[in-house]
Amino acid sequence: MNARTILRSMLMLAAVSCLVRPGTAKSQDAMLASAPAEVEEVPAFKSGSTATLLSAAGTVVPAALGLVLLTTNETGGSNPDFGALLFSAGIYFGPATGYWYGGASGPGWKGVGIRVGISLATTLGMLAICSGGGCNIFSADDGAMTAATVVGIAGLGAIAASIIHDIGGVNGHVKRHSAEVAAHQSRPRLSVAPVVTPQGGGSVGVAATMSF
Repeated sequence: MNARTILRSMLMLAAVSCLVRPGTAKSQDAMLASAPAEVEEVPAFKSGSTATLLSAAGTVVPAALGLVLLTTNETGGSNPDFGALLFSAGIYFGPATGYWYGGASGPGWKGVGIRVGISLATTLGMLAICSGGGCNIFSADDGAMTAATVVGIAGLGAIAASIIHDIGGVNGHVKRHSAEVAAHQSRPRLSVAPVVTPQGGGSVGVAATMSF
């Protein structure tokens, strides 16, 4: 192979590289050996119904266990701190379980943030109402206590609405995410890479691979 042939091959490779994103230079055997590994990297699609079940179970099970521990008498072996932790985990993070399973973690974390924000806003509102020394539960004419109760009930209702919204919507989010992954994987892709073959004293060429 003379110098003119090598120069022509290098010029052709440079021209193709300007049009198509080049891959890493490798031999033909190495390219064929790497193909099965690339197929194995395709993520498995997730079930929307399974995601809904996980969100529901992740909410109900720890919240119910936490309530049991919170309401059990101390003589019965209650653990209020652990019960409060379980209840909080179910309420705040439980609905996001299905989103994390299905790969749609963004909407899941958004729901967690909304519920935490509602709790903080509700707590701050109740503290502001009762900051003047009101909120006496034994007073029949205590307007501050009534207002604080209304704020607390509204906050609980908003958290419940967020939980229902997230559990009811996880199926659609997971299906859309799976459809986006499928569309990305089915899109044809062209890759061009230089190939060095040892036969014939060594030669430089270009290999183009089209994946569907």
